[in-house]
Amino acid sequence: MLEGRQVQQMFSAIAGKYDLLNHVLSGGADFWWWWRMARASGAGPGKRFLDVAAGTGGSSLALARRGAEVVSTDFTHAMLRLGPAKFARKGFAKLIWASSDADAQRLPFREASFDGITICYGIRNVEDRPRAYAEFLRVLRPGGQLTILEFSTPVLPGLKAFYDWYSLRVLPRIGSWISGDASAYTYLPESIRTFPDQQALAAELEGAGFREVRWTNLTGGIVALHEALK
Repeated sequence: MLEGRQVQQMFSAIAGKYDLLNHVLSGGADFWWWWRMARASGAGPGKRFLDVAAGTGGSSLALARRGAEVVSTDFTHAMLRLGPAKFARKGFAKLIWASSDADAQRLPFREASFDGITICYGIRNVEDRPRAYAEFLRVLRPGGQLTILEFSTPVLPGLKAFYDWYSLRVLPRIGSWISGDASAYTYLPESIRTFPDQQALAAELEGAGFREVRWTNLTGGIVALHEALK
């Protein structure tokens, strides 16, 4: 696993092309995945959400579209600084009311500050996940929900073989061609393969103290949506 500084450098290098690459490499499925995440999170008017590892803010927009107030934050400033212009362009600047550089392992927020926390494709890059889970529990209000959207282990027959071929052979070439940086899209499939599968991630959350942990496979398990309550 890369260290925090290496992760920052990697995502800083591809920040300007990050949105385009997500759309191209997922075949546009990323919009649907964000929509499913936002619906499952319970986001709505009067709710305050913390979107951790928000990148350029696509996930934050999905939450704001449901009426929630969102603090959009990321470990990599080069990614995070692209969000405000996007929020204003889409008409959601008043709901995504703050952006802050923050490490998931050391969140700069008071206890019980948020009704919900979301993290999309980011927990895989956290060096000390138990420490991050403890921080999520600290800043969540009682009864608040953590929602994790992350690449996972395909479960449909035959899909894993195709996905392995695509992620190892095709994805790095397209990623390198569009971004000009091959390292990030070589790291991506490697990090997915070393990340816990759906059941193991659920066990981690239960071990950290979350309750009513459940998950839903999306697109045959290419990504999984985990929900857990404080």
